[in-house]
Amino acid sequence: MDVNDSTLSGHMASTEMVTVLEECRVSPPSSTAVDEKSLPLTFFDIPWIHQHLVQSVFFYEYPHPKTHFIETTIPALKHSLSLTLKHFYPFAGNLLFPPNLGKPQIHYADGDSVSLTFVESSDDFSYLTANHQRDVARLHPLIPQMPPVSVSNDTLVAPLVAIQVTLFPNSGISFGFTTNHVVADGNTFIRFVRLWASINKLGEESMTLEGAILPFYDRTMVKDSNGVGSIFWQHMGKKKFGGYQPQLPTNNVLGTFLLSQAHLQRLKRWVMVQCPKLPHVSSLTVACSYTWACVAKARARSSDEVDENELQHFVFPVDCRARLNPPLPENYFGNCLAPCFVAIKSTQLIDDEDGFVAAVNAMGEALGKTLQNEEGVLRGAEKWLSDLESLNKERTLGASASPKFAVYNIDFGFGRLQKREMISIDETNSISLHEGKTNMGDIEVGVALPKMTMDVFASIFANGLKVYD
Repeated sequence: MDVNDSTLSGHMASTEMVTVLEECRVSPPSSTAVDEKSLPLTFFDIPWIHQHLVQSVFFYEYPHPKTHFIETTIPALKHSLSLTLKHFYPFAGNLLFPPNLGKPQIHYADGDSVSLTFVESSDDFSYLTANHQRDVARLHPLIPQMPPVSVSNDTLVAPLVAIQVTLFPNSGISFGFTTNHVVADGNTFIRFVRLWASINKLGEESMTLEGAILPFYDRTMVKDSNGVGSIFWQHMGKKKFGGYQPQLPTNNVLGTFLLSQAHLQRLKRWVMVQCPKLPHVSSLTVACSYTWACVAKARARSSDEVDENELQHFVFPVDCRARLNPPLPENYFGNCLAPCFVAIKSTQLIDDEDGFVAAVNAMGEALGKTLQNEEGVLRGAEKWLSDLESLNKERTLGASASPKFAVYNIDFGFGRLQKREMISIDETNSISLHEGKTNMGDIEVGVALPKMTMDVFASIFANGLKVYD
């Protein structure tokens, strides 16, 4: 990635605002029953081996001084994380690449651990947790760098998770996560964070750890009768795993845009009038389509010209757990996402009057073909990788996170979550989607764009909603 001098200087200035208080490694308790365990990669995991790391931050109010943080909070968080890793032990493990170029696997051995760093920041907590535009460089010091890859007995050993807890004295606290997507999708990751929060708040002994919330690890349940995993590995195995590169910010800004429940209802009514044959128009479909159209228009107005016949794509991740045959339990540990590809011509998407309707119509049809075909959600799975790599990244938008995760009720004992940011959308041409902070029916959309493009996007987004009032 090319980084200009202003970006580097901004990143350095932001980095100077943090001070490391403690660096440690946390393992599951020594009494953990799992001494050594390997998890084979399924065809849902393999595509993520060489992808960008997933980076996110959870913000909480924390009206306590540094002394309280060091004496009380740090020990409690280390202890509760250890107890959580007893149930989510792969997060303490590594991705092992054997010397014979065979398929890698997730491996946990007794004593494996997660990197945990405690940091103090002098930055403005209120600024960082607001919805207005913020420099991405200001958020990067809140996420940890993944520990380096090592070599043991000719085997490449790649850590999977790193965690950073940042104190804003007498103001706030943040939990930053850097994760290799190959170990878990959003469903699994949020279950890990939720369990850690619950144990930290209530203690393991005072809560009922029912089987429904603990991970399900049986990967023999993932059937691959068409050999999709072999097809994917033939493709991915040709690429050398180059380790983890330092994640430097771009010169983008990050903004959060609220689609209220009332906005979503009005948008859905408009769509149902314009596209009465669409079988089901969900709030999530409408939110993605509206944002996609606004991003495309903003990019078109910020660039010189647009090829009228050029295709724009949206990639929508579909959770397959309940849609497989046989279905997987909702607490299945790992990745279980199918990409739904939506395509539309640029001229249709950036049309001032009909761009949103064209987007939601295309997305509704694509989702219908993915979810309601007789061959099931895995139809065409052998082409997922080639289809993804054929897309023009400059004309593709993806979706990250989900309002269904209900992140705002995750409580570590510090009260309700104030904000979650998906920092990695800065690198992946994606938008993030969370439920509303005060109303579960709202949807918060996170967008990262260059400053000039973001200004145009913000205007189009706000003015467009007035049209549908």
